Formats: sequence, C-alpha cells, structure tokens
Amino acid sequence: MDFLNIGSGEFVFLILLAILLVGPKRAVEWTQQASRFAARIRQEWLAVQRDVMREVQAIQQETTAALQPTLQEVSRDSQAVQQEGAEALRSFQEVAQEIRAFQEQVVSLPDLVEPTDDFAG
Repeated sequence: MDFLNIGSGEFVFLILLAILLVGPKRAVEWTQQASRFAARIRQEWLAVQRDVMREVQAIQQETTAALQPTLQEVSRDSQAVQQEGAEALRSFQEVAQEIRAFQEQVVSLPDLVEPTDDFAG
C-alpha cells in the first residue's frame, strides 16, 4: 500500500502514535467516525455516478430522437437512389442490346461499296 507516499510500515506507525496520543477509547471513536465519513463519501460518489449516467442516457435518447427523422430520410433517399440506379442500368442494357443488334445488321449487310485507295496519299 502506498497512499500519499506513505508505506504500510509508516501507516502502522502513525496509527500506533495516534493511539498513544489520544488514548485507545478516543482512537476507536475517531476510527468509527472516519469509517462513517468514508462510507458517506462513497455513497455521495455513487449518487454522482448515477446522476451522470442518467444524464448521459437522457442526452443519448434526445440525440437518437432528434436524428431519427434524418436517418429515415437518408434511408428513403438511399432507396430512391438505388431505384434510379437500377433504372439507369436497365436503360444502359437496353441501349447496349440495340447497339449489338445494329452492329449485327451492319455486319450482315453485303459489301455495297468496294474499298478504294482514293484517300490514300
């Protein structure tokens, strides 16, 4: 034990010195008073902890309640964006199919014009 830089041997010495100075009867009374004081301090500390935890929970609930509409709106917007993205993908797929069909038509056409070297330098 090392409380306030007082070792256990020094602590025992201080207790014995207090008993010698004030007498055993008053030393017991002081010890009882100190114990009651420590218990009271502990009770007050626990009360403060409970109050702080209650306030933190209240703030957390208020924050959750305040953010709930925003979160719902974000969720709705996210779903809308996903739907628009799916529609855009379908549109791109349709355009790609049309391009492939047109490409197949162009490839299947007979060569109407024979290549010439007119543009060759």
